[in-house]
Amino acid sequence: MNKTFTSLGWVRCVAVIALFGIGSIVLTASTAAQDPLKDFQARILAYVALNKKANGTVPSVPKNVTDPTIIAQHEQQLAGAIRALRPNAKQGEIFTPAAQKTIAGIIKTRLDSNARTTILGEGNPKSSESSTPINLAVNATYPPSASVSTMPPSLLMALPTLPPEVEFRFVGHSLILRDVKANMIVDVMPNAI
Repeated sequence: MNKTFTSLGWVRCVAVIALFGIGSIVLTASTAAQDPLKDFQARILAYVALNKKANGTVPSVPKNVTDPTIIAQHEQQLAGAIRALRPNAKQGEIFTPAAQKTIAGIIKTRLDSNARTTILGEGNPKSSESSTPINLAVNATYPPSASVSTMPPSLLMALPTLPPEVEFRFVGHSLILRDVKANMIVDVMPNAI
């Protein structure tokens, strides 16, 4: 599947970014129906634009800082600024039903039973070895002490390409979008695996 945007796709993306700033993501139903992954990517780019706007409102961390307390404080400030810009964010705004269906199909075809068992086992934050509870909710903090599951490279290559600000992670059977710099959950796709 081609992962590049057409010029019309970029126009839609810019429209989504403009609308996202006022707290909503609106794309025509035909856009999502025509290509759910382009719609998904446009929503991701809108989130990244909001992330950058929020990042501009909080003090930056100097590059040479390694103190985990200062880094955690910055994550919390950035997450707070993002939450303020999307106070009514809810599950499914980025992982729309059409995107969920398409992504679930990709996961199903790319993961055999051994890969599923591995993903759900050691290293998965919801496995029996993990003692850190995770609140699977949009805008929730991803606990710093929780493990971060690995993603099979073959699956990452098949899923839509994400900008560096966000990443896919499995938490139990759910697939989440995690904001890397704010260490927060952007959206949740339940029962992905």
